Amino acid sequence: MLKKIASNTISQILSKVFTAIISIFLIKALTTYLSVDEYGLYNKIYSYLGIFAFLADLGLYTITVREIRAGKEKTSKIVGNVMTLRMILGIGIIFLSLLIAYFLPWYNSEVALVSVFIVAIFTLFGLMNSSILALMQANMKIEFSLISAVLGKILNLGLILAWVYLLFPLIKWDFEFAFSFIMFAWLAGIILNTYLNYLYAKKIDDIRFRFDWDYIKHIFKISLPYGLALFLSVVYFKIDIVLISLIEPALKADTSIALYSVPMRIIEVLMVLSGFFLNSVLPMMSKAFAEKHLENIWRILNNSYKTLLAFGFSIVALGSVFKDDIVRLVATPDYIDHTKYIYTSSDVFTITLFILLFYFISQLFIYTLIASENQRRLLYINMFVASFNIIWNIILIPKYSFIGSAYITVASQILLLIMLFFYSRDIYKFRFPVMYTLRVILVSLFIFMFWRFLIDFKDLWVIWNILVYWAILGLIMWTYYFVELRKILRNR
Repeated sequence: MLKKIASNTISQILSKVFTAIISIFLIKALTTYLSVDEYGLYNKIYSYLGIFAFLADLGLYTITVREIRAGKEKTSKIVGNVMTLRMILGIGIIFLSLLIAYFLPWYNSEVALVSVFIVAIFTLFGLMNSSILALMQANMKIEFSLISAVLGKILNLGLILAWVYLLFPLIKWDFEFAFSFIMFAWLAGIILNTYLNYLYAKKIDDIRFRFDWDYIKHIFKISLPYGLALFLSVVYFKIDIVLISLIEPALKADTSIALYSVPMRIIEVLMVLSGFFLNSVLPMMSKAFAEKHLENIWRILNNSYKTLLAFGFSIVALGSVFKDDIVRLVATPDYIDHTKYIYTSSDVFTITLFILLFYFISQLFIYTLIASENQRRLLYINMFVASFNIIWNIILIPKYSFIGSAYITVASQILLLIMLFFYSRDIYKFRFPVMYTLRVILVSLFIFMFWRFLIDFKDLWVIWNILVYWAILGLIMWTYYFVELRKILRNR
C-alpha cells in the first residue's frame, strides 16, 4: 500500500512538474504577445470563472474517492451518478456566470462575454475529467494522468504558439478574435485530456452517465457542506482579482491584475502538490479514523506534517532568494520594472510565498476533517475567513491596490490555519513536533542567508567558479592516475 501511495504521489507530482514547465512557456508566450493590460483581462476572466468552477465542483472529487474506497456502492454507480450531477451543475454554472457577467461593469464587453462562455465550457469538461480522475485515484491507478495531462497541455501550448508566432503575424485578425482563439486553445487541451483519461478509465470500470436520482441526492447532500466550504475557500484566492476589477478604474485594474496574477499563478501551480500528496494519503487516513486506530492516525498526521512543512519552507527560502529570476522566467521584464510601477510582480511573489507555506499545513487539517467525516465544520470556518478577506480587501484595495490584496490573502491563510487547528482538536489532539519544526525553520533560514550572501557578493562567484573548475580538473586527473596505477599493478 505504501508503494502504491508513493507511486501515485510521484506520478501526480511529475505530471504537475511537466505541466508547470509547459505553463512557464505558455505564460511567457502570453505575456510576450499580450500587453500587460490585455494579460490582466485574460486573468480577470479566468479568476471570475474560477469562482464558479469551485461552486459547481462541490468538492465531489474528494467525496467520490472516499465513497469508492468505502465500497458501499458499485464504483460504476458512484462515478456515473457523480458525472450526471456534475453535468447538471456545470450547465447551470454556464448560464449563471454569463448572466452575472452581463450586469457587471468591465465584464460585459463582447470579448469578455465570449471568453466567459468559452472558459465556462472548459470548466464543464474539467468537471467531467475530475470525475474520471476520482475513479483512477480511488483505484490507485492515477499514473496515466501524467500522460494525458501533459498531452493536453502540449496541445494547448502548441495552438497558442502557432497562433502567436505563425497565424497572427500573417493574417492580422482583430484583437477580439485573437483573444477568443487563445481561450479556445485551453478548451482544446482539456477536451483531449478528458478523452484520453476516459479511454484509460473505462478499462477499470464501465463509465457512463447514470440517473439514480436517490443516489444523486445522497451525494449532493453529503458533498454540499464540503463543496460550499471549498467555494468559500477559493473566494479569498479569486475574489481579490474580481474586487480589483470592480473597485479600480478599468485600465489601471487590468494592469494591477496582470502584475498580481503572475506570482499567484506560480503559487496556484505549487499549491496542487499538497493536494496530490494528501489525496494519496486520504484512503489510509479515512481507514484509520473509521477503525479509531490512534497510533496509525498519529503516524499518518505526523509524517504528513513533517513532509509538508519541510517542502513548504524549502520553497519559501529559495523562492525569496530567486524571486526576480522566477518572475522573469515566466513573464517579460515589464513585470519587475520598478521604473514603471510602484509595486511589481516580484514584490507580490515575496509575500505570496508565505501563502503556500500556511496553505500546505492547513490542508492537512482539512483532510483530517474529511477523513473523519466532519467536513461540515469547514463551512463555518471558511465562511468567517472569506468574510474577513472580502471586508479587508474592500478597505485596502482603494489605498494599496493589489499589494494590499497580497497581504490580506496571507493573513486569511494564517487565520484559516489557526481556526482549523482548534476546530479539529476534539477529533484528534494533534501535537506539533516542536523540535522538528524549529530545525526546519533554522535550516531554511540558513539556505536563505547562504544564497543571499552569494548573490549580494557577486565577486564570490569568481572564487566559486575557480573551486568548481579545480574540483572537476582534480577529479579527472585523479581518475586518470588511478587507471594508470591499476595498469602498473596488473603488469607487475
